[in-house]
Amino acid sequence: MQLKDLARVIHRLAPSDLAAEWDNSGLQVGSLNMEIKKIGLALDATAETVGEALAQKCDLLLTHHPLIFKPLKNINTDQGAGALAARALAAGLAIWAAHTNWDCAASGVPQALADLLELTGRQPLEPLARDFYKLVVFLPAGYEGQVRRALCEAGAGVVGDYDRCWFAAPGEGGFNVPAGGHPFIGRTGQEARARESRLEVIIPAALAPAAARSVRASHPYQEPAFEFHPVKIYGAGQGFGLIGHWAPPRDLLAELSRVMGPIPFKWAGPRPERVSRVALLPGSGGSCLALARRSGAEVLITGDASYHQALEAASLGLTLVDLGHFETEWPGLLRLARLLADDLRGPKPEVECLVLNQGPAWRCQSPAQELG
Repeated sequence: MQLKDLARVIHRLAPSDLAAEWDNSGLQVGSLNMEIKKIGLALDATAETVGEALAQKCDLLLTHHPLIFKPLKNINTDQGAGALAARALAAGLAIWAAHTNWDCAASGVPQALADLLELTGRQPLEPLARDFYKLVVFLPAGYEGQVRRALCEAGAGVVGDYDRCWFAAPGEGGFNVPAGGHPFIGRTGQEARARESRLEVIIPAALAPAAARSVRASHPYQEPAFEFHPVKIYGAGQGFGLIGHWAPPRDLLAELSRVMGPIPFKWAGPRPERVSRVALLPGSGGSCLALARRSGAEVLITGDASYHQALEAASLGLTLVDLGHFETEWPGLLRLARLLADDLRGPKPEVECLVLNQGPAWRCQSPAQELG
């Protein structure tokens, strides 16, 4: 399977238009024409994960965090991102990132953490809309099927998990045939009337040009009438973070200990006891304390929380829990690997998926351990 075809599979799970403007999700290194037979997944492209991907004979390293995040002023192949990019290119390894588009996807990173915490009644902490067009096509009665099929093949008509969605209504149309015209209905220089249908489908904004070409190629009229109307769709579960419930309320520290096991974590603000409304923002979400409080959360669970964010949490009367950046996002990577493997599974699977070995960037050690 070529990478450009695999990208369509990835984007079904993590739509590219959900990525934040400041993000750099997508292709990091390689070519969309590269053949992909084996994918290694990791949170980051590091010397270790690139090395393991090559040792495992992977063709693609699929990461959560982009290798190239900030604009590069130079490509230094001796260190940093430049060295990793050069190594990958020399070995024929492509690198792709599914970052904030996977964070915000309906089945993305927050949902994976919420599954471990057994939260119910989940809603996005900050709902996010995707940009679509509603395409309206006017066509003679009896030709709806061929135009509809062409549009669906071009990517139109997908609403959530449903595809080939459309709406049609009957009506009557009229037009004057110009001199030199070659009408499907009517005669040159005369006014024509016809039984027509109004066909409507939803199309992602990026696919609008392809949809326009499909209309012209499949429509029987010499000059088809069609129009695009911009719409925003707030998909179920789509957005940054989530807020969920424990019913009945649960002991927060006991639940976190169950999920984290021996891995240490820290908290600030009011001492957490039994809580019911829990906000999750995996990764680095300490800047969203006020948003979590406005949403009615009693606790915000995230990673990378700062000293000043801990003070802010206390002033808001909100418990802030820092489980760690890696720890809050790793479940999301495992979910992406599983869903991607399911999507690619067939009688003769073309592409294999595996999760590479990667541990947290931070290591915890007490003075007693060091002395012992």
